Amino acid sequence: MKKLFLLLLIAPTLLFLQCEQSDSTSDDPNNPNTPVEHLSQVAKMNQVLGWKLFNQEQIANPGKNVLISPYSIQTALFMAQNGAKGATLSEMLEMMGCKGCSVADLNARHRELNTLLTNPGNHAKLTVANAFFYDQARITVQPPFLAVLSGSYDASAQNLNFGAEQAALQTINGWVNQKTQGKINKILERIDAFDVAFLINALYFKSDWATGFSPDLTFRAPFTKADSSVIQVDYVNADRDFSIAQTANHILVDIPFKDSIYSMSFIMPSANNTNSAWHRSITHETWPKLYQGITYGRAMVYFPKLKLTYDKDLIPSLQALGMQAAFNERTADFKSMGVSPSGKNIFIKQVKHKAVLEVDERGAEGAAVTSIGFGVTSIPQQFFFNRPFVLVLRHIPTNSMIFAGYVADPAI
Repeated sequence: MKKLFLLLLIAPTLLFLQCEQSDSTSDDPNNPNTPVEHLSQVAKMNQVLGWKLFNQEQIANPGKNVLISPYSIQTALFMAQNGAKGATLSEMLEMMGCKGCSVADLNARHRELNTLLTNPGNHAKLTVANAFFYDQARITVQPPFLAVLSGSYDASAQNLNFGAEQAALQTINGWVNQKTQGKINKILERIDAFDVAFLINALYFKSDWATGFSPDLTFRAPFTKADSSVIQVDYVNADRDFSIAQTANHILVDIPFKDSIYSMSFIMPSANNTNSAWHRSITHETWPKLYQGITYGRAMVYFPKLKLTYDKDLIPSLQALGMQAAFNERTADFKSMGVSPSGKNIFIKQVKHKAVLEVDERGAEGAAVTSIGFGVTSIPQQFFFNRPFVLVLRHIPTNSMIFAGYVADPAI
């Protein structure tokens, strides 16, 4: 009989399967002032994984909304790497653009990056929580694996009786609900006889805009969806100074949150860009170049109020990106994570990703702010996001991607 290991990732809700452990470590710098250059490797891995997976999800879901949290996914996979070895580990590292990297070093650098991103001194609230739920009657967990989860990722570990399904579901889903501030109330529908463990990452973000948008100016207007049909949606808007980049193929408007540590970028095709797949042409290599051409000046910017939700199993996309062995019941190698008392092999059964993102006049997951409107006599440039567009919520100093979304239909 198969033995399965699930890794759940929530960001606001992402669900993944965990891999096994090889190198272990745990340096604990815990320093919010870590130089950004020191974190360039894990930040770049975030962008490589984020854009590759985001584009693959768009291919798998043509003409539909897509929303992922690259940072949450990266965190789950980093934890999973500590249980993997051989081809299983090699494929994971290569997929994230870090072939042959030391897992121990990545654990240390990721801990530093997490400390920087979640610095409570900033206005933006980013919380990251990790947990490992398992049934010791179904898996004998390796102590070094639990040690690195605790030491490098502050992950709690809890032994549950999966046979008492409803009680176990209540515990796991209750943890999810709490760590996502009620935005995701459940991640699991059931636990079957072959499930042996769940590794969960939960991410929650909330911030006001640096300068809010007046609700009094919000108006209803047409939006042309990816299928060319037209709907009416509410547009947040303002006439003031914005950070804008225009290239031959793309237009980017970058709007900061309070403290200017995080921002949300809205990206649409330029007027001359006739490529119907323009939104899949953005990569981890081309995206940073957009910010090199940013200018700051007056413009009129309009974008739809959003409440995006996404719930997918990411295994097909991860397989398409080269992560194969982890999902194969014969080739998966997770012995460093644990072994089945029955001697059966442990492999990844499900990589469930669940995400929610709300954007309005106040911010992302908005709270009250003071809005400012401007009255002018001249006509500035106008940027109207009234057709499908891409958005990225990023950490400005490291360019780490917290959320990436393709908005094909903004209707709430």
